[in-house]
Amino acid sequence: MQIFTDLMAYLEMLASLIPLELFTFVGTIIEEILAPIPSPFVMGITGSITRAQGNPLSYLLIITVIGAVGRVVGTSFLYFVSDIAEDIIIGRFGNFIGISHNEVEKIGAKFNGTFKDYFTLTLLRAIPVLPSSPVSVICGVIKLPYKVFAVGTFIGSLFRNLFFLYIGYTGLAATESFARGLDSAENIGKIVFVLILTGGYYYYYRKREKGELFQSKGEGLSAKEKLEYKHVDELPKEESEDLPTVYIFRHGQSEDNKNLTFSGWRDSPLTEEGREQAKILAEKLKDKKIDKLISSPQIRALDTLRIALSLNEQAADLPIEIDERIKERSYGDLQGQNKLELHEKDPEFINRVRRSWDGQPPNGESIAMVYERVKDFSEDLVNEMKEKKINVAISCHGNSIRCFRKYFEGLSNEETAKVETQLGKDYASYVIR
Repeated sequence: MQIFTDLMAYLEMLASLIPLELFTFVGTIIEEILAPIPSPFVMGITGSITRAQGNPLSYLLIITVIGAVGRVVGTSFLYFVSDIAEDIIIGRFGNFIGISHNEVEKIGAKFNGTFKDYFTLTLLRAIPVLPSSPVSVICGVIKLPYKVFAVGTFIGSLFRNLFFLYIGYTGLAATESFARGLDSAENIGKIVFVLILTGGYYYYYRKREKGELFQSKGEGLSAKEKLEYKHVDELPKEESEDLPTVYIFRHGQSEDNKNLTFSGWRDSPLTEEGREQAKILAEKLKDKKIDKLISSPQIRALDTLRIALSLNEQAADLPIEIDERIKERSYGDLQGQNKLELHEKDPEFINRVRRSWDGQPPNGESIAMVYERVKDFSEDLVNEMKEKKINVAISCHGNSIRCFRKYFEGLSNEETAKVETQLGKDYASYVIR
């Protein structure tokens, strides 16, 4: 296009009028924002001018760093624009294209700042012929952590810039066929990128239709595997010999858990596996000092409590106090229905009901509603434990524990809705100060 030809001519003129360092910084920003400008252009010209001005080869290192900073600025513009655009476009048209805002963010959530994340982005930025702008746009859309984005872009740009600067410095940039070849390779890369994205979206859409959506742990799990709580979060453990401690655990597997049935306020008994899970928990609690036992009124929680404290000589014969406020969440009209069948019919609805803070099943409770009663219970519990200086064991349910964790750990609403707790086997503990 003529406009870009004129712009490149202007940049060439600019390079001869302003300090080379300033030209490098401004040129790399413009090069990133206006993607059709060939990648070798700014760094190639800068390398040639460095040689023409009589600067030593080592001077390229300074220019490389300046160019890397400029590239971070330019790519950041695309990153944030894409981030905002995703909010608007997916928010308005997500239903039409088969993807939601939360599902997009789940992809980005997989990148949490590990060495692998930094290395991957650094490599993508370092390869000379790999198009830069699509990488920036994708990172913004999925909301890749900005620290990973900025650091990976900067380090990768050092290698990429040095490559093009050296080419310019040695005079190869003046070879028209060489520059044209690099530009063509990058254009091919952009086409390949688009094809990969198109194929990736088709793959995702097919998985989504089958109920095999992405999740933060265990990518590629089937709907059945996700509904069985096979990937759980570690429970916090804080204990003290001098201060009151509360031990909280979830019941073992119930018949409804086994059959993937929405249980809620139904009284579903433990399976044999559920009893074995409670026995594992009993080994962990047998030496704990426990002065009081509290349970949800539901049989699966009561039986788990009895088994879990059966090896604790001090607590095994303590009376069990029942409290309605810590019973399982009501699933209303969904209670007694099969989760897998409902998930296959409408996965978005079921995911929203099960794993969102305010998703409320028909005639049932949201997690936010459960939190209000658990919060009320917890305030009374803390006051009693402080006053009497006692340790307490509590047997409850998955949603109850979510709310206990929010109360004691200050989890956000979203974190509370997403956190998973394994059936039986383990406990969370908190010191009451």
